[in-house]
Amino acid sequence: MYFLLVRRRERGVAIPSDQLKKIQPMRADVHIEYGHSSVLGRHCIEAWVFNPTPGPDIIPRLHDACVTGMAQLGMNITGLEEVDGVLYAQSWWCRAQ
Repeated sequence: MYFLLVRRRERGVAIPSDQLKKIQPMRADVHIEYGHSSVLGRHCIEAWVFNPTPGPDIIPRLHDACVTGMAQLGMNITGLEEVDGVLYAQSWWCRAQ
């Protein structure tokens, strides 16, 4: 499903509200699925932005993803993302177009 996605953290550190307002949202086809995570070495729920072309993910996947809030116009998804071999907390604000 397509959303306007804003990543709310940078390497686990929350982006201040005044800066979040300035971030251009990414139009993204967000998928959520239960399956095996090669990063965690076990099954978990993952969220990712669908990439229709062969190649790496557009942004790092969220492992152990959880929808932590949802309303008429969007949802917040939290989880762990891998950046350079390190896991960091991440949240995506996904709002309807």
